[in-house]
Amino acid sequence: MEENMITVPKRIAKPQLSKEDQEQLAEFEVMQDRIRDRVRGVADRDQTGVLLVGRAGTGKTWTVQEELQELKCLWIYRNARMTSLGIFPTLQEHPEDVIVLDDIPTLANDPQALALLSAAMDGDPNKPRTVTYTTKNKQERTACSFRGGIIAITNVPLHRDPLADAVASRIVTHIHEPSDEMIAAFMRHLALGGIDHLTPWECLEVVEFVIAESRKAEYRLDLRTVPKAWRDFRQHKEGRMIRSWQEMVRCSLEQTGCPTLGAAPSRKEQKVYEQQVALDLCRRYPNDNERRLDEWKRLTRKGYDSLNRRRRELKEQGVL
Repeated sequence: MEENMITVPKRIAKPQLSKEDQEQLAEFEVMQDRIRDRVRGVADRDQTGVLLVGRAGTGKTWTVQEELQELKCLWIYRNARMTSLGIFPTLQEHPEDVIVLDDIPTLANDPQALALLSAAMDGDPNKPRTVTYTTKNKQERTACSFRGGIIAITNVPLHRDPLADAVASRIVTHIHEPSDEMIAAFMRHLALGGIDHLTPWECLEVVEFVIAESRKAEYRLDLRTVPKAWRDFRQHKEGRMIRSWQEMVRCSLEQTGCPTLGAAPSRKEQKVYEQQVALDLCRRYPNDNERRLDEWKRLTRKGYDSLNRRRRELKEQGVL
């Protein structure tokens, strides 16, 4: 049968998740709940900020925004590009709000921006924190009183240097690294509700195609590919596409897919990542060595000795 033909069989019963998918979905929802707890901690003034680290397409931003909307608190969202020239006015204009900084790589390389963020998150979450800004020629100095919170979302850990360490020491770091099996289960879960005039069976057909093609090409599963694929399916279903929806989805994956192989981080990047994982686990499970080690193995695929090595490094740095 030709690929460009819609072949979804007519079914009356709603599709169901397999037992294995239900188990994977339950684990993924636990990880989402941890993000929600961190977001609530910032919104409720228990923490001045949180650094949420994890690869792209795992639902970090979506979960943060959903929880903030549920809490009905004052919050703003910034992404793409921002420097110290943008940070300070944002703090001034939103002194009581939760500020979400989503994947802004320029901040990590801007010492002045890191210094401003460090000042904004340094102190009691329930008391105002004074943030000062001095112009480059040191002729003008302004200050603001900030008592909101900051949620920074990033795909890669902060580099280890004095300024980045100062920021990291003032906030909670949370590592979000769900497995591809969890992501696949969540994709299927989303499909069960149907969307954009597509039936659950149609949505599920698209999801299964995305999963199969991603695995064939050895791409990590990315939740952001699913809504785009559904839109391709709908365009084809309505007769507004020349080629098949499968071909267009496959092309999109080829251009945006993140490979599981051949893109290993540098030794320095891997070390930084492992240190942040170790710090997060030590804070999350201070008295549960077994659970801490289990999570360490799942997130890094390394053993007891490597965890202890990273813990010693953190202690030498005065972070742990």
